[in-house]
Amino acid sequence: MKNSYFVFLIVVITILLNVVNLKNLSLIDWDEGAFALQSKWLASAGSEGKPFNFQTPPLYQVIIASLFKIFGYRDWILPFISIICSAIAVCITFLLAKELYNETTGLFASILFISTEYFIFFSKSGLSDATFLLFFIASIYFFYQGIQKNQKMYYIYCGIFTLLACYTKYSGPILFLIYLFIGIRRYKEINRFWYIFTIIIPILLLLPYFFIFVKIISITGITQRHGKLLGINHLKFLFYLIRFSPLIFISAILYRIKTKIDYFVLTIILILFFALGFYYPYFRLALPLIPLLSIFAARYLSQFKKMRYFILGLIFSVNIIIGFNTLTYHSNVPPLISSKVDTVCERYKTNYILTLVPPNIVFYLNGKILQPTTSLPPKLLNNKFLKNREFIKIDQNLFIGQKHILFIYSTVFEEFESRVASLIPKASKIDSIEFIDAPVYYKDLFNTLRNKKQIYEIYLFKVAEFDSTSLYDLWQITLQPGATVIKK
Repeated sequence: MKNSYFVFLIVVITILLNVVNLKNLSLIDWDEGAFALQSKWLASAGSEGKPFNFQTPPLYQVIIASLFKIFGYRDWILPFISIICSAIAVCITFLLAKELYNETTGLFASILFISTEYFIFFSKSGLSDATFLLFFIASIYFFYQGIQKNQKMYYIYCGIFTLLACYTKYSGPILFLIYLFIGIRRYKEINRFWYIFTIIIPILLLLPYFFIFVKIISITGITQRHGKLLGINHLKFLFYLIRFSPLIFISAILYRIKTKIDYFVLTIILILFFALGFYYPYFRLALPLIPLLSIFAARYLSQFKKMRYFILGLIFSVNIIIGFNTLTYHSNVPPLISSKVDTVCERYKTNYILTLVPPNIVFYLNGKILQPTTSLPPKLLNNKFLKNREFIKIDQNLFIGQKHILFIYSTVFEEFESRVASLIPKASKIDSIEFIDAPVYYKDLFNTLRNKKQIYEIYLFKVAEFDSTSLYDLWQITLQPGATVIKK
């Protein structure tokens, strides 16, 4: 029981420290901005933000949108969700390890988990991974409870969290593979209706979204998006485990597998790792492996009797040192750019801002985002929810008649360099700001942008100095994916 209180104390301290640090957090990741803008679109029924594009399942955005409706469009809402979900995930990791083995294993696993750089980063990130982890680990916890207590209610809970996981990330359906494999192997000892509540009903409840997904994006669009991300990347995911949680990984593989419970945990780890390895190596996809490996690592440390607390403290300290830069990292560049843009727009009475920057920067810019007609399926253009939305049309150049246009350009948009190069000589450079990315991205060898500086340059165009050809070229940029036009 003392271990339970200690874990609770750790979780409370983690929440308090992260909540206090909220004022220093901003949306630093590309996808954080995408989630925020899509949630703004959902919260405003399409009149603000950017459309939900089905690149990810919708649940995380719906959660954000719900909080946007209550608190307004606040950037702190996204990391706050991760703080709460991460804290609950630690508690469930403790409960899972306790049910599998004992309280000491639960305590050790929880402490090891929160010390990893994976946890340090995602527990305060605006990405969906902490939310997904909560649903994922809760689903496994209730599935094991169902096996042990042979009660269908636990399988119902398992199915609910499985469904939530699937509606949060596309890696959620891996749970079906896990349960199918374990259920078939242990069919004699579990409730005969387990598959109905953990597999069949969740799949049936996923079908409506799947049909909408296919109808709007089309099979061709899905293939073009996700087909090119498939591959054999198991060694790359193995690198992530070693790079971001080395001591946990080493301790886990040193643990000697003996019991049926050990094989239960190992089965989940191997199926998850095997399935992830066929997708593109986004390092965040490996997050659910960390609490599971922490359980094995905790079991390994438990064997050392009197030395185990010392070794636990040593591993915890080394992990914090390894992830210290991630622990202390923050950047105020996104809101700083917004502040500078507001100042320039007010000084020069500028009505339009053209941006070629990641969506996390766009989220902070004040004004109304104009929606290109080319970025929406034809069926949505006449949707009644978009009646208050102002669109960018090919045949209507809104820049004509303006005195100034503010242009913000990021060097990560290499595909626009040639187009921008011909326009920059006609502009006055206002400022140049370098963005230092989170340390985890520089440690990711497979991140193609890790060694590329993110420079954000702010320019002011005087429309009177543009000939008709240059103004047309500028307008054509607004119709391209990645470009955003904001009306002040």
